[in-house]
Amino acid sequence: MRKGPVLLLLFAISLPCLAQSGSDQERNKAVARSFFEEVLSRGQLEKYGEFHSKDFVGHSGDRTFTLEEDLAYARGERKALPDMSFRVNRMVAERDLVAVHVTVSGTNTQAGMGFPATGKKIESDGVTIFRFKDGKICEEWNVFDMLKVMRQTGLLPPETGVLSPEK
Repeated sequence: MRKGPVLLLLFAISLPCLAQSGSDQERNKAVARSFFEEVLSRGQLEKYGEFHSKDFVGHSGDRTFTLEEDLAYARGERKALPDMSFRVNRMVAERDLVAVHVTVSGTNTQAGMGFPATGKKIESDGVTIFRFKDGKICEEWNVFDMLKVMRQTGLLPPETGVLSPEK
């Protein structure tokens, strides 16, 4: 019988911690959304440092990069796609992580990102997972469908459909 009051007391004590965790997750989601919508979509790259910690580390495929390298890549994207915009499709937060599914679109009017100017419009989906520390992005993992982008710009032939085994 004595376990009931003790468990109730422990539950009541833990409520503020649970609420704080939820508010941190909502704050982190708001920061992630603002980063895509304000900084990347509007080209306000001067605000990059406001959203990232100084010890930021990024990961894409087998490549690891610093904040300076990430900013340089964002500048290259903006140069290649001056009208680039990101649409946040959905977000999920757990602990200090926020996963963001986005769609990027723009017109490849200038050379950049290793591509020549093609004048073609692109649209591609991607997923970025941010890890937060003290309300700032301290780590990132991202995946974008660059094969689709290269096909849309005409740098690779269009997809021909599912290949079937030869008879």
